[in-house]
Amino acid sequence: MKWNPLTGLVAVISCLSLVAAGCSSGSGDGDSELADQQLVFVNWGGQSVDAAKQGWLDPFTKKTGVEFAQDSPTDNAKIKTMVTGGKTTWDVVDTDVASGGSECGTLFEERPADFDMSEISEEYISDDCGVPIIIQAVALVYNKEAFGDAPPTSATDFMDTETYPGKRLVFNYPVGSAEPLLMADGALPDEIFPIDWNRINDIFSRLGNDLEPKDSIAQMDEMVQAGDFAMCFCYLGRLATLPETAREKIGIVWDKTYLAWDGLYAVKGSESPEAQMEFMQFLATAEGQKGYSEHLAYSPTTKGGLDEGDVSEGFQPYLPDFNQDKIEEIYNQDAEYWTENIGQAMDDWTSAAAG
Repeated sequence: MKWNPLTGLVAVISCLSLVAAGCSSGSGDGDSELADQQLVFVNWGGQSVDAAKQGWLDPFTKKTGVEFAQDSPTDNAKIKTMVTGGKTTWDVVDTDVASGGSECGTLFEERPADFDMSEISEEYISDDCGVPIIIQAVALVYNKEAFGDAPPTSATDFMDTETYPGKRLVFNYPVGSAEPLLMADGALPDEIFPIDWNRINDIFSRLGNDLEPKDSIAQMDEMVQAGDFAMCFCYLGRLATLPETAREKIGIVWDKTYLAWDGLYAVKGSESPEAQMEFMQFLATAEGQKGYSEHLAYSPTTKGGLDEGDVSEGFQPYLPDFNQDKIEEIYNQDAEYWTENIGQAMDDWTSAAAG
């Protein structure tokens, strides 16, 4: 149920009705015209829920009075159902730029002509709707207890089930998983795109039951924390907030590192369009973005990146900004490719994962 700006009771009920929802509230110091509006913010779940709340939502509430509920995980099929059915209950969503860009103008609002993107690094801007928000690193993570004194030393060891047996985890989604799998299979950075789906099928076939795609990143984090894995192509920023006892049992191989970024998108049909776009503008600034990196080890997309004073010392081992000396090859997301091919890629990935 969508929040009603006229009664606090309905607002509370609405917040509780959301799956894994969290409310952000405050009187606000800013524009009174926004103070009676509410937004539902959606991202991928897990630790990113709290990081978004503390780093982005609460500061925006304090600035404007706009209140939030949260839901997760991002589900692009659900967004399509909302918009086409005329019943939008999610307002702003963190999603991959392929899904966002491919539905720019249909499911997501285009940025207004006067929208200011001057603080965002140009290489991350890939469509007319989204605001690039977080840079994510994916690299080979391994279970130290599984391999003892002979751990994997390269991302390509992911494919060596004889020397390094055990369960391998990937996110069950083509963007950010197809690239690391090809990387593990020996493809060079300039050989990743266009995605060779025959090769992806072959990778799934060769790894067989040792490869376990997981439907949420939060589920992958839980399995890593429990030690229920041998290797993982994990989103490193999420691992930085695991308990110390779990972090001590994992190793990271940086030699081949994949970098991607998400975008924030305004869902069409919002009942609070002014607050929706004002929040988008807030996160198009270095000041707006920086709070997230204090709570989760992801880099901002704004010009200048991160300095040592921007994040805790404990986060630095999980950020590429502070591990450049270990990285031999960087594999960058190709937002244009994914935007143009995401529909067919979803089918191809599903087919490969199903065997």
